[in-house]
Amino acid sequence: MAERGQFLQRIFRADTRGRVAAYGVAVLLCLPAFPAIAYVGGRRCGHLIVPPLLPAQVVPLAIGLFAGIFLIAAVVASLVARRHRTWTLGTLAVAIAGIAIFVSYAEHLPGFLHGLRDCFATKVGYATMREFAREVTQEDSPWIADGVVRRPDRYGPASLREQEQWDNLIECYPFLGWRRQSCAVFVGEGKAEVLWGSPLTGHWGFQVSTGTPLREPEEDRGTALRVADDIQFVSYSN
Repeated sequence: MAERGQFLQRIFRADTRGRVAAYGVAVLLCLPAFPAIAYVGGRRCGHLIVPPLLPAQVVPLAIGLFAGIFLIAAVVASLVARRHRTWTLGTLAVAIAGIAIFVSYAEHLPGFLHGLRDCFATKVGYATMREFAREVTQEDSPWIADGVVRRPDRYGPASLREQEQWDNLIECYPFLGWRRQSCAVFVGEGKAEVLWGSPLTGHWGFQVSTGTPLREPEEDRGTALRVADDIQFVSYSN
């Protein structure tokens, strides 16, 4: 026991009060990074990723996790060494309180859909989104095939006429060309829905009603951010 106590004392001597404070600050600074990363991703119309194809949120998660482990180790060492216990326990208490406050208010903070909303509000405009929905939901629309509008060569060869129609549509509505023209437009049930993404990353986009009221996604499937009676931004988990 004496050797173990001496070992912990050496650890604590290496962890000065400044380092203990740094661990606590690192934990607290990582918390707002999560909604900030999500918001920036929404402004870019796509989730931010880091190599190797991981969500960018893993960076603050890893930093916060290691900082928390070091902080707890410093608290244990201070209790064994009976030095600076008030400082280390106070730092830990502040970190725990910060986490609790963040968790209780997290759902009220701006996130991915808020960034996506601001992206379209500044770069596209709601009037253009409504005009797009009216155009693609017309019964004689040349772009509708089984209720889906997508890049004509995405799943097979396209004729020159189909490619020209798609190019004209992108010229009028440039957001269809975002993210390498990887979006798909679903038409039906009185609305047009534009989605990006994949089963791996989830899907996101917007819905514009052309007649029937919009419904929010089922709670276990996704979330929605309503900005008008006929427009909402959506995010699906699959």
